[in-house]
Amino acid sequence: MDREVDKHVCHLVHGFHVGGLEKIIVNCINQLGGQYQHTIVTLTQAGELVKELPPSVTVIELNKKPGNDLSLYPRLYRILADSKPDIFHTYNLGTIEYQWVAWLARVPLRVHAEHGRDTYDPFGKVAKYRYLRQISSWVIHHVVAVSNDLYQWLQLDVGINKSKLTLIVNGVDIEYFSPHFRKPNTDKFIIGHVARLQGIKNQKLLIDAFQRACHQDRDFSQQAELILVGCGDELPALKAMADRDAQHAGQVIFAGRQQNVRDYYACFDVFAMSSIAEGIPVTLLESMAMGVPHVVTRVGGIREVVLEGETGFGVESQDRDSLATSLLNLFHDQALRDGMGQMSRERVELHFSQLAMVGAYADLYHQGD
Repeated sequence: MDREVDKHVCHLVHGFHVGGLEKIIVNCINQLGGQYQHTIVTLTQAGELVKELPPSVTVIELNKKPGNDLSLYPRLYRILADSKPDIFHTYNLGTIEYQWVAWLARVPLRVHAEHGRDTYDPFGKVAKYRYLRQISSWVIHHVVAVSNDLYQWLQLDVGINKSKLTLIVNGVDIEYFSPHFRKPNTDKFIIGHVARLQGIKNQKLLIDAFQRACHQDRDFSQQAELILVGCGDELPALKAMADRDAQHAGQVIFAGRQQNVRDYYACFDVFAMSSIAEGIPVTLLESMAMGVPHVVTRVGGIREVVLEGETGFGVESQDRDSLATSLLNLFHDQALRDGMGQMSRERVELHFSQLAMVGAYADLYHQGD
C-alpha cells in the first residue's frame, strides 16, 4: 500500500493525564505526520495533555464507572464500528481486554503495548493478570514491549508467542532536551526527580536517602535540595515524611505538576529515581538527553538504559544507604558529574532517540501493507 494513504489509528488508554506513557503517545502522534488519522479513547477522563495534540485528533471520554463497567463494551464496539479504524492500539493491562471488542468489530490490525509494571502487580507475579494477557494475545497481532526486560517476561512468564512480540524502546526529542539549555547552579546542589507520586515510584526511599545524606555530610546538608516534580496519591504521605525531619524539611521541595519540565532538568545537578519497578522511564531519558548524571535503582528497563559508573550510579531497590552514598559521591566530584552527564547525552543520542522510536511504530503500523 502507498504510504501516503491515510491510516486511522484508534488508541485506547485508561486516562490521558501527564505521564510517561501519555507523553509517548503525544510525541508519536505529533511526529507520525499527516498520513495518519488518530482517535484517542479514554476509559476514564482526558486531562490537560490533550492540549498538546493536533486539532485533527478526536478524543472520546467513556467516563468509566468504578468497578467493572459492562456498558463500556457495547459503547466501544459502536465507536469502532462507526469510525472503522485501520489499527486499534491498547496500552498496559487496564485496556488489553478490549482487544476482544476490536476483534469482534473486525479492526484489521490490533496492537497492544506494555510500557511498564502495574502498581498493583509490580513484579508481574499475579496469575490472573498473566492469564488475561495471555488469552487476550490470541486476538492481538503485535504485542510491543518497551524494554527487553518486559519482552522476556511477556515471552517466558506470560507465555505470549515470540512471533507476536516486538521490542520498541522509548525515545525522546534530543533536540528539545539538549545540554544547551542547562543552567549551572552556583550556590545550590539540586537533586531532581520527575514522576507521578505513587507507590511503585517509591519516592519515600529517595526522601529517606536524601535526608540521611544530609545528616552524614555537613556541606551536603548546607547546599543540597531535593526537588520532586509531579503529583499523585502519595503526595500527602511524602510531605508528612519530609516534615518529620524538621532540620531538613525545607530542603525537600514539592514542585507539583509542571508543563515545561525542561526548565527543571536544566537546573538539576543529579537526576534520582528510586522506583520498585519500571519499563524505560521517559523522564530518565529526558534528563540524560539534557546531560544530567543520575542515581537510579537497578529495576526493569532502567538496567538497559544506564551504564553504571559511566552515565551514573545504580543501586539495589530499597537500598537507602547506597543511594545516599551515591548522591554524596556525585556532590563531591564535579568532574565525575560532568563526565557522566556527557556520557548520558551520548547514550540517548545513540540508542533512545524519538526519531528511531517513531520510525519503529510507523513500520509496525504498516506491516501487512
